[in-house]
Amino acid sequence: MIYLQLVRWSQACDSLTPPRGCAILAPRSPLGCGEGRRLLLIYSFLVLLASLAVVPLTLLLDMGSPQLHGGWKQRAGFVPRLRVSAATRIWVHAVSVGEVQLARQLLAELRTLRPDLEALLTSTTRAGRKLALDAQLPGTWVSALPIDLPFCVARALDRSRPGLLVLLETEIWPNLIRRCARQGIGVVMANGRISPRAFPRYRFFGSALAGLLGKVSRFLMQSEEDAGRIASLGAPRERIEITGNLKWDLPASGSPAAVRQELGLDPQAPVLVAGSTFEGEEEVVLGCWQSLRDEFSGLALVIAPRHPGRFQSVAELLERRQIPFRRHSRPSGSPGVRVLLLDTLGELRRAYAAGTICFVGGSLVSRGGQSLMEPAAAGRPVIFGPRTENFAQAAEALIQSGGGFRIASGEELLPVVRNLLAHSELCEAAGVKAAGVVAANRGATRRTAERIVSLLPRRDA
Repeated sequence: MIYLQLVRWSQACDSLTPPRGCAILAPRSPLGCGEGRRLLLIYSFLVLLASLAVVPLTLLLDMGSPQLHGGWKQRAGFVPRLRVSAATRIWVHAVSVGEVQLARQLLAELRTLRPDLEALLTSTTRAGRKLALDAQLPGTWVSALPIDLPFCVARALDRSRPGLLVLLETEIWPNLIRRCARQGIGVVMANGRISPRAFPRYRFFGSALAGLLGKVSRFLMQSEEDAGRIASLGAPRERIEITGNLKWDLPASGSPAAVRQELGLDPQAPVLVAGSTFEGEEEVVLGCWQSLRDEFSGLALVIAPRHPGRFQSVAELLERRQIPFRRHSRPSGSPGVRVLLLDTLGELRRAYAAGTICFVGGSLVSRGGQSLMEPAAAGRPVIFGPRTENFAQAAEALIQSGGGFRIASGEELLPVVRNLLAHSELCEAAGVKAAGVVAANRGATRRTAERIVSLLPRRDA
């Protein structure tokens, strides 16, 4: 837990994979209650040491972006000072871009139930904070997540005055949670998830983790399996509910024709979209496209690396392979080029709508897969590899419906794409089935918002 929480702060560079929750790089060896305080002291000390190294770096990075200027102060707890108000106020924390998108839809749903709601929205990464600022959400202040040290989180809570803290997905920040409990501020884990791979690592902390989970007011989990795992880690069973996965509720991404025009893609040509790719997956996708580009007239390729820090390395890969390409961040690129590098943030969901077929990355490498719901919501056939632990239920539902196609290795991508492109009726039917799976699973955002509202404290006018 300590190691990965420290890694989070180095994500100011947006070059590292965001770890989920407080996964521990240690063998299973549950700790007793007596170790909890000692562990917290060690954790806080190491976080302090790491912050002394990382905060100066984030200061330099923030200076290069006027929009993000002041992030280093926010990490020290100087979040926006919110006025004393009779309005209901919450603090929502979202790790990075994907979680910020979920936070946006959750906040919109919350405001339909409580129009007076105000919110502080924090993000760990610069990319997530930029997306939140660009969204210009009403009644919402955006900040970097304060460093998880007692004096930083105490200052942040004093300045923001929330009535409730909402942690999206499995975000466990010990000092923040403990301080909220001490001040009588409720804590909700929303869209909670414990993956099978992370579960044994959580168990290392035994009753020390159980004591921390006991300070959380409500666990709104994605599935029965997630609920069972969090209960076995020590979360009080009476506080656990299953509300579903917010990612099924992501809104429609626009008409395919409009998105293709925005991306500079031929309105009639077939398009393969490879989203959220990791190192090693781009080579597989490029090999597939090169093998099929002459067979299917005008076949275009859109590549969207998972992390901004890899945009340049993927561009260099394309150059080494002598493949003409355009960067979406530079609209003045050569017209007629059939490979587009999507090197901008927050646009992958819309790009999926421009595709004929979509491949979701993080699934051919040991990353547990990325969101399968986004291309499915766009009504596109979804191809993914064997590593989909992060989206196991979605993968199974798509396969069962006929809207998803699992490949065992990179070599299988080519024949699956070829078959779908060669049989347009099969491709269209698969897209309809994928969209049907999404429609059947919608509703988690509303259920989650209703439970959060029920936990909001009443404010005197």
